[in-house]
Amino acid sequence: DELNKGCNLRGMIAFKSDREPVDVESVEPASNIVKRFCTGAMSYGSISLEAHSTLARAMNRIGGKSNTGEGGENVKRLVPQADGSNNPERSAIKQVASGRFGVTAYYLSNSDEIQIKMAQGAKPGEG
Repeated sequence: DELNKGCNLRGMIAFKSDREPVDVESVEPASNIVKRFCTGAMSYGSISLEAHSTLARAMNRIGGKSNTGEGGENVKRLVPQADGSNNPERSAIKQVASGRFGVTAYYLSNSDEIQIKMAQGAKPGEG
């Protein structure tokens, strides 16, 4: 505990409140909260295929969404499983930048959300 006080910001802060504690039963379950988690848009060019696939698998496992970035996505990751469920390496969010980097109708139809990059160097929705 002493090490925490000297090394971590939270160990240096003491919280005081005159409010009543929140009842645990009224707190939203973590399983619902993680459904709103999304990764940043990182393309194959910025991170490795292994890292990109691992982020997609992790987000799919917890119910969140991974983002392909403008680098597209390997078609193999779009192929559904034998039972019809989504491929565990499929990214839910597809980013489009000027119709480049493998953006096809098949790629876009395999998205839950599409982000359109309006200008190079801009974040989706800006520019």
